[in-house]
Amino acid sequence: MSGCGARWNHRRPGGCVGGGCRRPPSCRAFNCVRPKPPRFEVTSNLASTLFAFLLTLGLVVIVHELGHFLFCKLFGVYVKTFSIGIGPKILRKRVGETEYVLSAFPFGGYVKMAGEGMMEEIQDTGTWEERKYPLGTLEGNREAADLDEDIPSERRFNLRPTWQRLLVFVAGPLFNLLLAFIIYTGLIAVEGLRTIPFTTVGEVRADSPAALAGFAVGDHILTVDGKSVQDWDGVELGVLPPAQRQSGETPPVTVTVDRDGERTDLILAPVFDAAEGYWSVGLQPWNTTVGLVQRGGPAAKLGLRKGDVIVAVAGQPVTSFAAIAKAVNGSAEQEIELAWERDGQSMSGSVVPDLADIQPGQTGGRIYFEPFFGSQKVSFLRAVVLGWDRTRSTISLTVGVLRDFVRRKLGLDAVGGPLRIGQAAGEMLRWSFSHLMYFIAFFSVNLFLLNLMPIPVLDGGHVLFLLVEAARGGRPVPERMQAIATQMGLIILLLFMTFVVVLDVWKVTGH
Repeated sequence: MSGCGARWNHRRPGGCVGGGCRRPPSCRAFNCVRPKPPRFEVTSNLASTLFAFLLTLGLVVIVHELGHFLFCKLFGVYVKTFSIGIGPKILRKRVGETEYVLSAFPFGGYVKMAGEGMMEEIQDTGTWEERKYPLGTLEGNREAADLDEDIPSERRFNLRPTWQRLLVFVAGPLFNLLLAFIIYTGLIAVEGLRTIPFTTVGEVRADSPAALAGFAVGDHILTVDGKSVQDWDGVELGVLPPAQRQSGETPPVTVTVDRDGERTDLILAPVFDAAEGYWSVGLQPWNTTVGLVQRGGPAAKLGLRKGDVIVAVAGQPVTSFAAIAKAVNGSAEQEIELAWERDGQSMSGSVVPDLADIQPGQTGGRIYFEPFFGSQKVSFLRAVVLGWDRTRSTISLTVGVLRDFVRRKLGLDAVGGPLRIGQAAGEMLRWSFSHLMYFIAFFSVNLFLLNLMPIPVLDGGHVLFLLVEAARGGRPVPERMQAIATQMGLIILLLFMTFVVVLDVWKVTGH
């Protein structure tokens, strides 16, 4: 259900047939032989994936480091280097006191401030400008002091008030959250809200409240609780009003349907499943109309276009998008027949669904098209409210996935590194640029949460040191202890990144 948490059992983009951040298929069937795609297609996909990957990482890294940088300037902290990327410096230009750098590896960035201590040494690692002596030794401390001798003490980061240093560290993650909010708000303001412009019942789940109420496939819903409805979202809001939905108590509602030319009143009583945390209704719209088709996917190669109406899959009539998805999911790497109508003309063709992830830990066939959606324009103020709601829901979703991973409800399939991020970004761009921007917003929220984790070397680790300092009455954590903790955190982070990259290679190549 759109935005309300009830299960009406219709698929959204990102489902089994439509969009989503999924990996490319690997051929797992015994003796499975596929024709190689044309070289131009491979080159085009590689170029679009690389562009999407660099845009995704570049945008979130620039915004993150910009947050640190602007708050440094706000508090008068001396900034030595503003780098996009890490490792050897490829391009550099000094403007005023700050050197602006483009580094070799786009998997991060940094703002190097005077008086950061151990972090300055870590930031110098891999830039070919490493220090001669490590900090903590007499020679290393003297070397650091010589580098900063011309910088006024009041501009050194370690001598700024605790609250200012705290805000500098928190600013990076907060700017990632702000980026997601701006993207969500902008897309909703420009594109409007997605709606399902149908009110005909396409599927009734057995033993559901809808089945008990007497609903049947083909019923055309006219009114809910006496109010006329024009789309499926109106049906959902009428059956489950937001205020009553939040209270956990929704009284039965009268739904008037047109069945074979006769008006019939049905009493529908939604049921709340406390264990699962969702409302159960059991209705799906009759939506077998093709929406967006991914460029280069099996559906596009078959010739499906937006507005086509799917009437049968594998010889079986279909009346809902979920029915199409179920048939396609179960036919990975097997040829199936699709029949559809276009402008009153019957058409058909065979397609081989790719084997791909449907959700973490579950694979199935996909041909990559979305159900048909309408659009409802909203005011800018409403877009702002909805943009923040979307941002909050992304935070909640990400925290839920992390919690399930820690509790081992999700396996290693839920972990993705640079290769799968690039792969997902490329797939989103092949859907549309808007899909890519939604993915960037989602990824930016993930970085917001990741960077606030209390791991030394991450922003959250620095925040933890400052909170301990505040609790100790302004006495900082000994630099030696911070250095050891930071080095351990860096080692753990590097080991985890290596592990994730190995998983990426395994997932992407199938080996």
